[in-house]
Amino acid sequence: MIKFSGILCILLILYSSIHGQMIISGKVTDEKTGQGIGFASVSILSAKDSGLVKGQVTDSAGVFMFQNIPTGKYILLLSSYGYKKIYKDVIPAEDIISLGNIPMSADLTLLSEVVVAGQKPTFQRIGDKLAVSVSGNPLFHTAANTFDILKKVPGLEVNSDGTIQMSGRITPVIFINGKPVQMSPEELQQYLGSLSPGMIASIEVINNPSSRYDGEYKGIIDIKLKQDLTLGWKGNANIVLQQNAYTLADNNFSLTYKTGKLVYSARLGYVTGERIYRYKGLQHLANTNIMATNTQTITRNNNLSYQLGIDYYLSKDHQVNIVGRAYQQNRQIDAFNTLHTTDSTAQHLVSHTNTFTYSTPLQDNYAASLNYSGQFRKTTLEVLSTFLMICNQQKEDIQTKNTITDHLLDYWKTNLYNNILIRSVQADLSGNTGKGKWAAGGKFAFTTTKNNLYYDTLHTSGIFAPDASRSNNFKYDEYISAAYASYENTYRQLSYAVSLRAEHTHSTANAITEHTVTTRDYLTWLPGLSVTIPMKASQQLHISYSRRVTRPNFAQLNPFRFYNSPLNYFVGNPYLQPSTTQMLNIAYTRKALQVSLQVGRESDPMTRYPEYDSVTNVLQYLGKNLPYNDFAGIEISFPLTVNKWWRMSHNIRGGYKKEQTPYHGVTYAIPIFDYNLTGSQVFTLPQQITVDISYYYRSLSGTGLYVSRSLASVDAGIRKSWLKGKLNTGINFYDMFDTYRVRYIFREKKIIDNAFTHWVGARRAALTLNYSFGKSTHSSKQRAKNEEENRAGI
Repeated sequence: MIKFSGILCILLILYSSIHGQMIISGKVTDEKTGQGIGFASVSILSAKDSGLVKGQVTDSAGVFMFQNIPTGKYILLLSSYGYKKIYKDVIPAEDIISLGNIPMSADLTLLSEVVVAGQKPTFQRIGDKLAVSVSGNPLFHTAANTFDILKKVPGLEVNSDGTIQMSGRITPVIFINGKPVQMSPEELQQYLGSLSPGMIASIEVINNPSSRYDGEYKGIIDIKLKQDLTLGWKGNANIVLQQNAYTLADNNFSLTYKTGKLVYSARLGYVTGERIYRYKGLQHLANTNIMATNTQTITRNNNLSYQLGIDYYLSKDHQVNIVGRAYQQNRQIDAFNTLHTTDSTAQHLVSHTNTFTYSTPLQDNYAASLNYSGQFRKTTLEVLSTFLMICNQQKEDIQTKNTITDHLLDYWKTNLYNNILIRSVQADLSGNTGKGKWAAGGKFAFTTTKNNLYYDTLHTSGIFAPDASRSNNFKYDEYISAAYASYENTYRQLSYAVSLRAEHTHSTANAITEHTVTTRDYLTWLPGLSVTIPMKASQQLHISYSRRVTRPNFAQLNPFRFYNSPLNYFVGNPYLQPSTTQMLNIAYTRKALQVSLQVGRESDPMTRYPEYDSVTNVLQYLGKNLPYNDFAGIEISFPLTVNKWWRMSHNIRGGYKKEQTPYHGVTYAIPIFDYNLTGSQVFTLPQQITVDISYYYRSLSGTGLYVSRSLASVDAGIRKSWLKGKLNTGINFYDMFDTYRVRYIFREKKIIDNAFTHWVGARRAALTLNYSFGKSTHSSKQRAKNEEENRAGI
């Protein structure tokens, strides 16, 4: 399969298209000032039926460029908030059409009307993507970072610990400028926290990716950074100081220098300070005793990240990009746990123990990427290659004492080494054939994960000795080779796209400690189909179907104990099977109103289910494949502009899921309905001051075995601009009423009667200082943009 994929990529690269195409470019300007209008919406419509052919937004200077447009007559539609719409005929006179400056006049009627989303919608459906206009959008003025922006995007939930969910069930993949980001979860959170709204042009959300994307990508968030066409150097400094019971400072500095053919970029980030986390559990044991556990964890951070990049334009049609990146995480974690056990009346003490855990996790990440994009006559080629090495090391000192007698019960020392090495190369080829567009490509990825965990236990003799029952040595190798082909075209007013992807997986899980080796080979077919139907009165209907795959990862396969507490741990399962998900998505758009419906089934979903030992009181979580998981959801978004100083946005999501959960001889299939509401009220005041009040509510929810209690939070922010927008200061208050707590209760109390709560210190204040500086000399010549930029509208 590997050889087949390599041969396929070579054959694709050698293929080229012979059909005529056009390049259409121009600059949108203000009629009075002549200044470019950044991030205006630009659409190319068919002259025959006004159907959408392609869309994007202008860059910060107002410049736009479309490539790979089939030769023909078109209508150019320009729109931007506060300006009148412009329709302009485009008649093919030559292959490269430059429309020059296109002035837009102000729409004064917007100042006195209540309108829906204005002339420049905050959320706009373009084919299979939901495009979010960020830069210059008042809705995001008070955002301190990317997480604050994503909280307001329809279909997304940002938890207080920084994790992101799409449609209530998917962990999306983050792209930057059309390319996937290869980072560890810790590094990715720090990077997203470093991006201020002024650095982001737009965001595209794809909640049902086609077969063009990796099979494990069930949802994509593509962040489009600002890219100007001016020469010279520019920089940005951003400081966010967060305060609750502890203090955390996030400092970032970026610099770019652009010449005629070269763009140099540098980024430096440093995070220092503390975070807090608390865990509470209450369990009624089999002997009727009641055990309460409380854990407080303080994490001290000293994390450094830096990146260097070079973009080299070999010619107007060929570009090379090289990026080197490093991330060094140096943390100290102090955890204090108590186990308080009483009799069934909760009046008489049975036992009380304290566990102190001191750990020093270190992470060193090194990454490099080499990318190429080029235009060969009428065919576009992109090659992406990445290398990522993640090195984790952690030492722990764990002591458990009887609180009453101060007697030392257990004393462990651990030393963990975990190394992850990812290498991948991908080639994508695209072009036009007649009125349609084809694309094909291949990818190969090789991942190696090594885990070596040593436990030493203090014997009664006072000497530490290796503890073979807890030590663990595990190695996991995974080879993935993939190929895909897609075709898209229009039939009358209807646009359609079909795609097919094949992924072959070869994996070897070597549990060295257990002396077992598990090898797998499997081929997965992943079809995709989408149809876009334009309707009257600015309406559009988009229907898409996809099949996706989820492979078990290293932690899920490792057949050894990972302790949360002395009586609580989880165990991996080397025999877990991959799951597949089939999903149908229907999206309806009417001006600013967005309605999306998803329905699907995941076969063989992976989960961790609890097993309680009534004799030892040990609660372990074991990896297992469930039969299937049905799900459905509906999402509604309706931003409103009440007047020139008051805007609001509301997103509502309703969800349904039903898991087939076999447990202790009984199959639980409990239908679960839930909903959540997010909203924001934004007020633009005089003196360049913006005030924002945001709120979030999630109803009662859960899984087949657990009930999840409802939760809510209210945030507020205020921001002011200085020095003609170069300096921005703000303060944000998160979870003002300290209501964000995640609570779970086991459904079948006859089996396990327990409940637990997570609190991540969401209540805090954040002071933000952002300053942009630099000097540009003159405008560069327009260059041909690659397809990723065209799709992004940058």
